[in-house]
Amino acid sequence: MNKKIYDMANDIVTDFSETEEQELSRKEVEKYEAAFQKRQRTRESEAAGRGKGRNKSIKRGRSLKMAVCAASAVIVIGIAASSSEVHAALEQLQWTIGNALGLQEDLADYKEVVNTTAMDGGYAVTLHEVVVTESEVWVNVTVRREDGQPLDISAISPIASIKVNGRRVLAGGGGGLKYLDEEQTIVGIEMCYNCENVDLVGETAIDISFRQLDIWENIKGKWDFSFTADASALMKDTRHIALNRTFTLPNGVTVTLDEFTSNDLEQRINFSADDKDASRYDMKVIARDESGKEYPFYMNYFGGGSTRKGYMRLLGDMLPEAAGQVEMTFYVVAMPEQSGKMSNDFQQLGESFLVDFGQMPEAAE
Repeated sequence: MNKKIYDMANDIVTDFSETEEQELSRKEVEKYEAAFQKRQRTRESEAAGRGKGRNKSIKRGRSLKMAVCAASAVIVIGIAASSSEVHAALEQLQWTIGNALGLQEDLADYKEVVNTTAMDGGYAVTLHEVVVTESEVWVNVTVRREDGQPLDISAISPIASIKVNGRRVLAGGGGGLKYLDEEQTIVGIEMCYNCENVDLVGETAIDISFRQLDIWENIKGKWDFSFTADASALMKDTRHIALNRTFTLPNGVTVTLDEFTSNDLEQRINFSADDKDASRYDMKVIARDESGKEYPFYMNYFGGGSTRKGYMRLLGDMLPEAAGQVEMTFYVVAMPEQSGKMSNDFQQLGESFLVDFGQMPEAAE
């Protein structure tokens, strides 16, 4: 099947306030965007080689195994189907955020099932499920043409605007997509929108509006969805391990690995920097368990504005809670100045350090 992995201007986002001045120029953001896209394509190729023929795509910081779990999950809608039939069939498509991300859990305790279809301009968009963290909105959607004709997946790249409790937020987003049927008429898309400086803990009204479905602005319309979600349960079940490890980048900027967090949705390392110029470097952390197995955390987001905070998300299998002593090593590589070609020549920075998973506290009651 054809695959496409995309990141919009989202791996490095400078600011999420509508009134606060951005500290990175648009030109800089576009340069980083192009570099991250190149990096993701390289990782996708490498992962495919390691997968020994398995169908695997790489998204921002996770293994995106967007495989449909059962034959019943794949549907084919005939060209002659009516709009109501298309609407009903898409809403019954059993494609979840859990299997989109290749998770063992289906996130039943944390997700909101929406299963609502909006139709406009000859295209049907269905929002299936939503999971929110304290500052992120994760969604999985499907797109198809109303006439049942195949879609060109290389062109599909939905652009969304988001409102939280009626206020529009500037949300960087990224994700992955693939065909869900052999006829290539249904495209499944998993997206994560980072809504920094927005608190999603507690019942929250969220509006997601799509006005464009392709990269060339040829597919325009109005596909709107409204729902409520609450990050409280997921945050309550998130475990934290303080790291408090500080490193100095080659340009003199100080970066602190603040904490490791783990829940059924993701594992990440949160970090902070004392200057926005930390964005001049790509960063990663490789964790190694006692058996020598490696778990790579790649940089997904850095807010170069007032927050100067970011995170690296684990790519692939999660570190088990019984991992014992885990060795973590910090690596950096300079971002490209002009070419946009991302280097994979990461160099270790500072000394490795041990994290005792046996001391991981229980999730909050």
